[in-house]
Amino acid sequence: MRKASFNIVRLGHLCWDSFEPSEGEYTFEWFNEVMDLFHEAGIQVVLDIATRPAPTWLHKKYPEIDRADTNGIRLEAQTRYMEDIGHPAFQDYAYKFAEKLVCQYRNHPALYAFGLCNELGSGAPSFSSHARDRFEAWLTEKYQTVDNLNQAWTTQRWSRKLNSFHDVVLPISGQIQGAPERLLDMWRFYSDEILVYMKGLSRIVKQLAPGVRESTNHWSENPGYGFDYLKQYQEIIDLPGIGFYPGTNPEDRKALTAACFFMDHRIGELDQPIWCLEFQTGDFGGYGSPRKAMRMYAYLSLVHRAQAVCAWTWRTMLGGEEQYVFGLVDHDGTPGWKYEEFKQIAEEFNLLKERGLPRSTSPQIAIAYSYESMKVMDGNRSFYKTEYTQQVLQAYEALMRANIDCNIVNLRNMQKDYKILIVPGHAVMDKASAAAIRSYVEDGGTVLMTAYSAKVNEHNRVFDTPLPGELSDVFGIRSGAFMRTRSHTPAENAGGLEKTELHLEREKPAISLGKQEYQPDIDYYEILEARTAETVAAFTNTLEKSPAVTRNRYGKGEAIYVAIPAEANFLSSLLDMLYPTLGIQKGPATPSGVVARKLEDGSLICVNTTGTEQTIKLDKEASGLLSGNHFENSLTLGAYEVELLRY
Repeated sequence: MRKASFNIVRLGHLCWDSFEPSEGEYTFEWFNEVMDLFHEAGIQVVLDIATRPAPTWLHKKYPEIDRADTNGIRLEAQTRYMEDIGHPAFQDYAYKFAEKLVCQYRNHPALYAFGLCNELGSGAPSFSSHARDRFEAWLTEKYQTVDNLNQAWTTQRWSRKLNSFHDVVLPISGQIQGAPERLLDMWRFYSDEILVYMKGLSRIVKQLAPGVRESTNHWSENPGYGFDYLKQYQEIIDLPGIGFYPGTNPEDRKALTAACFFMDHRIGELDQPIWCLEFQTGDFGGYGSPRKAMRMYAYLSLVHRAQAVCAWTWRTMLGGEEQYVFGLVDHDGTPGWKYEEFKQIAEEFNLLKERGLPRSTSPQIAIAYSYESMKVMDGNRSFYKTEYTQQVLQAYEALMRANIDCNIVNLRNMQKDYKILIVPGHAVMDKASAAAIRSYVEDGGTVLMTAYSAKVNEHNRVFDTPLPGELSDVFGIRSGAFMRTRSHTPAENAGGLEKTELHLEREKPAISLGKQEYQPDIDYYEILEARTAETVAAFTNTLEKSPAVTRNRYGKGEAIYVAIPAEANFLSSLLDMLYPTLGIQKGPATPSGVVARKLEDGSLICVNTTGTEQTIKLDKEASGLLSGNHFENSLTLGAYEVELLRY
């Protein structure tokens, strides 16, 4: 590691029982030696507080902390993340261990930061009777009376009224899911439990090691579990952290875009650099990315405000479930070719210390993100056929193509000023979020909202007022009817007859925007009624010829509604029309797949994320810091190559 210019490592995750092999028996001697060795080598340590997975001895002492499946059947702890993190017994023991670990190493000279456990939000929740009891207590605190709960959950439907809070059950039984209102509250409950637990770990570090930084590679975006990170992140997170896993195939553009989006999501509005506490070196059964792609990923993370990249993993593991996730050093201890590539990354990063990195940004554009909308849309696939994360990534990709930075924000607690606020497929529109949008536009902002937005209120009930709910007057429209451009087959079996998915394309809507016509790849569009809004773009080959994009003046600002799900190609063109009038400058012009940003010192970082050669036009001569070459009119980057230009 020292020969490869490493200066930081992440240690200690996933090994609680190596520190506490039995209850109350702590064995720190072996790890003291590890910490001392890294100090001698001049390498700093991010030390994880390894409270997941729980040790076998804790599972045996308290089997009630074992996860239960959706049938309520207890599951043996076969692999990691098999504990119920909301259970008080688990938390008591986890916090005791955390206190011991923090006190043991808080003054060690090798320590740089503590990690708040590993990948919180991954795995699955527990559907045990104890979780049900905690859900009942959570609902009691939220709704106060059972009448309030009955009203919120519309329990008169299908004769499911509750006579007391004790009648509450978790709204999943086996493969059967309950009503939408109940499901949303269930996911809020599980999310709050993760946030409470993470906040508890953070509190321990702040109290016992106030001079030590903290980070975590949580997985709040996990579609199967996850949590509402933006709800409380500013109270919990010191250094944002992430596991950077775009995959070993850079051609998977969705995964590449998602990896970058997740970084910006973790930063939120903190104005902090982010740490890649795990960084993809291999994959399950895949030795590595194509040559140079790992280095390309490292520079791509720098563009998105990274300060550190920690390879997962150093040595390829000899046993367990990840024994064929290949690291920088092979099974026999011999460095592979990836070691040399990572060595190059580390040496080059040392050259960049004075180049305005990690990047500090002041984005003029924000994308609203909603954990609740993700859960709502995932729970009703018959209607929300374009999944929420896909819509968010499409909006984000439109900005990536323009090489423009953005912040990811929580509508209920937006801290900064932005010239454009993009709200893609934000299905849940509670009163606080609606008020934030209303106030933002009144004060002069420009909001751009796409189809599927503002369909349900905070209880996951469809609005009985004109859509978009709570905001119809702000956007100056009514959205009622909609069309499926492809044959529609719901997941539910209406009428008792099995339906066949025909995969028919019934329409291919075209949109006239300015002097151009677009045919976006969509399976849904809304039939808008423009009231006070003007029509900016219209469908040209549909029966209604209804508006595809509307624009409404409200207060000092404008509200723009797009009648199709967020789609990168179309949004790119629409945003291009807005940038000049709002005084927003696009980033450096580059070929598709080349990411570029100007740094604070005036230099330009260019990253070719594609497997083919790409050429960038230059308006003046430049020299390459990484290659040492001189460039006059253009810069040609080979597959997965990067360069930092000095003028």
